[in-house]
Amino acid sequence: MRLFITTLSLFCVISFGYALAGYGSSLFGNPINLEYVFGGLIGGFFFGGLAMFLWYRHRKDFFDYEDDNNSQA
Repeated sequence: MRLFITTLSLFCVISFGYALAGYGSSLFGNPINLEYVFGGLIGGFFFGGLAMFLWYRHRKDFFDYEDDNNSQA
């Protein structure tokens, strides 16, 4: 599950990068590519929200401190 959530987070960053690329094309004299901007924003929020939701549901798997507390006693 950790690898899947990390992959979703990576897709989120890539999608927001597409949105920035669509908007940044105006720096080179091209019109703003709205397909990249809206697709990147929608994909970024979707993948980011899904990663956060799955992380929230499985956060006990990531932060299991019971074994650490028992081994110190």
